[in-house]
Formats: sequence, C-alpha cells, structure tokens
Amino acid sequence: MKKLLIIGGGGAGMFSAIVATQLKKGKFEASILSDEKDIYCRCSTPYILTKRAKLKDAIQPDSMIVDYGVNLIHEKAVSVNTRKKIVTTDKNNSYSYDYLVIGSGARPFVPPIEGVDSENVFTVRGSSDVRSISKKIKKGAKTVVIGGGIIGVEMAGALDIRGVKTEIVEVQHQLLSGIADTEYTLKLHDLLEDNSIKVHLESMVTKISTRKNGSKIITVKTSKGLKKLSADFVIVAVGVRPNTEFLAGSGIKLDSRGHILVNDHMRTNKSHIYACGDCVSSSHAVTGEKSPSPLASVAIQQAKIVGYSLAGMPIKYHGHTNSCAFETFDTEYAEVGLSEEHARKQYKLVVVGRAQTTDIYKDMNVVKPLEVKLIFAGLRMKLVGAQAYGRGTVTPIEIASFAISQKLNILKMLRYNYLAHPSLSAWPFMNPIIMATEDALGNIMKWFKKSK
Repeated sequence: MKKLLIIGGGGAGMFSAIVATQLKKGKFEASILSDEKDIYCRCSTPYILTKRAKLKDAIQPDSMIVDYGVNLIHEKAVSVNTRKKIVTTDKNNSYSYDYLVIGSGARPFVPPIEGVDSENVFTVRGSSDVRSISKKIKKGAKTVVIGGGIIGVEMAGALDIRGVKTEIVEVQHQLLSGIADTEYTLKLHDLLEDNSIKVHLESMVTKISTRKNGSKIITVKTSKGLKKLSADFVIVAVGVRPNTEFLAGSGIKLDSRGHILVNDHMRTNKSHIYACGDCVSSSHAVTGEKSPSPLASVAIQQAKIVGYSLAGMPIKYHGHTNSCAFETFDTEYAEVGLSEEHARKQYKLVVVGRAQTTDIYKDMNVVKPLEVKLIFAGLRMKLVGAQAYGRGTVTPIEIASFAISQKLNILKMLRYNYLAHPSLSAWPFMNPIIMATEDALGNIMKWFKKSK
C-alpha cells in the first residue's frame, strides 16, 4: 500500500483523504496530521452567538474521518523534506509519505496594534474563539469590531442582536471593500446603522489600552484626528493568512502572499505533492489568474479534485468563482465572480442588467424584496459576475456561479428554464435571472441605437 499523508484536518484535508481512499480502496494507507482540537464548522459562528445554532452541533466527531479508515494524528507539521519524503511534527515525530496533500488552511491575521495581544481581544476562527466570545456576551456590554469585511459585518450583527453595543472600525472607505460594489456596501452600511451599529470608515486602530477593571480603550486614527472608543472586549476580523511557514526550505513554490501554487490537477511543483483549500492560490474561473479563495465550498471542491487525481481519474479543476453569501439582520448579500468595478478594469465592454423582484410571490404574506445584478463582459458578452441583496439571494447566485463556470453568454442565459411556486420563488414573470438578463440585453440594444 502507498502511504498517503495529509497535512490539515479541515475540510480540504479531510475530503481529499476520504475521496482517494474510497475510490481506490486498498491502495492507500492514509493519515492526517491535524493541529486543531476538533472539526469545527466555522461558518456557524454568528448563528451560535445568536443562539440559532448550537456549538456542539457544529463540532463533528473524529469518526467523520476515522470511520473511512483514515488515521487521525493530532500533531502539527513543522517541516517538509521533499527529497526524503518526510514530514516532521512539533512532537519531533517524522512521517514518511509516497503522496503528500497539504490542506493546512489559514489563520486570522492580527495586525501589529499595540495591546492587540492583551486579554479580551479575540479573533474569529475556531471553536475556542466562539466559547471565549460567548462568555463576554451580556446585555449592555460594549464591543469594537476591527474590520468591515464579511466576518466583521456578520460578527457585529450577531453581537448587536444579543444586546451588545457594537461599533466597527474599517480602514477602507467602505464596508466589504474589494468585495461588493458601492451600491451594495452603502445598503449594508445603512442597514447596520439603522440597527444602531456605528461604523467608522477610513479609520485605523492604533492602540488598545486596558483599564484597571479589564475594559478597553481603543484609540482610532481618523482623517479628523484621534478618537477613543470604549469596549468590554474587542473582535479582530481583518482577514486570514495561509499556514505555510512550515514549507520554508521545501522547494514548494508559493505566491508573494505565501499561498501554495497549484496546477489544474491541484498539484504543486513537486512530484507527488498536492495542495487544496485556504492555503492555495489557484486559477480564477473568469480571469484565469492565480488567487486564493478562502471559502469552505472551494476547499471541498478542490479536495475532491485531489482525491480524483490520487485515484487516477484525470479530472481537472476549472477555477473558483468565489461565490459566497452571508446574512445579517434578516437581510442577505451574495455574490459571485467579478464585481462591476473589477470587470470594468478587466474588460473594455461591460454591460449590467438588474432585477427588482421578490423572494416569493408578491401576494404571499411574508414576501421580501430581492435585488439581482448580472455583469456581462467582453465581445461575446459572457456572464462574469453577479450580486444579490435582500432575501432569497443564494439561488440566483448559485445559478450565476454555474453559468460563469460554463462560460455562458447573454443569449445562452436567456435559455434558462426555471420553476415557480408561490411560497418558494418569485412570480413566474419576475424570475431574477431572466429579468436581469433581459435588462442587460435591453441596455445593449440601447447602446447600438446610440452608436448608429
């Protein structure tokens, strides 16, 4: 049997092992090195904090791995010798391999702020973070969230719902900077402030001081000078960094930010070594450029490609579309592919189509508004991006994600056959995908008329 060694016990490492061993039973003796205490579903964090989910249900048992005949070893990889095919761990143990899979994931980035390593300053990643934050939640408590990205917005909403007075400090000029187009960041900004969350844009935390009673004074640098905020605890949510330091000297190629470079079979530049998940830089489905995509769904898809490759099935990875969604204050935002802003930098020809519809039939009692924006670009007018806001955002964005991965153009999008039902979809003549596509086609026709 061949020795299959996996570094990382998250979704990427776990599913690459499961797929390979189940497709080729008896071929591999598989082992996973994991430095995490448990198998935790990170996406559940805001719902655990709001008590819509339970922490115990978000933690999966080790049997999720070992029942497939995979050995789970709770040790941290500290070095890889690709010449000798050996991985050394923090317990000074060495494990040999015939095939190596790196799914080491990522960790929260903590900026070099004075006092950031003090008590009651938390990051958001593992189950231990959720436990620590939960202990601080009480009505009337105060918190400052550093970072206005998806995680920061989700955490601010969850804590506010639990009665914690919350403020966000974001260094960029808008929330979800580099992610959503301005029209949606403004909607999200208004949504937060309508729910009493103060948002400080173009502001940077420079110091976190601790009072005698343990509470915090957060010094914020703004364009108008220094501002001081008070809080009982602080949340740091400013993105993640790949866990790849242990690859120093291995010869495995990384990008400038430390992500592992892989080809369309998820192979690294070293023979018999694969990588997948948050630690990887892979092809973008639209641009073809190498970039990370730290999403659970991407990690699972990449892991399965690794498993197929190990099992001898030549299935290629065709790139990530970066489809994601989140919810706060009963309002959803979802997106996929390029934003309009990024598309206009990438292409000379860009056309946008919009739909103003509802999540279910308008005559239903609990109807909610739904906005969808489709972005078409290039001479063939392929779909390259989509964004949605309101309720019922996931279905149109998933459809758009599939269309982008299949490189469908505006005319092929009009072939979409959809279903309709009063409590499950918009009215038959108000399907958001068709409405937005027809709107984009109408904008193309207006452009042609003007150009004549």
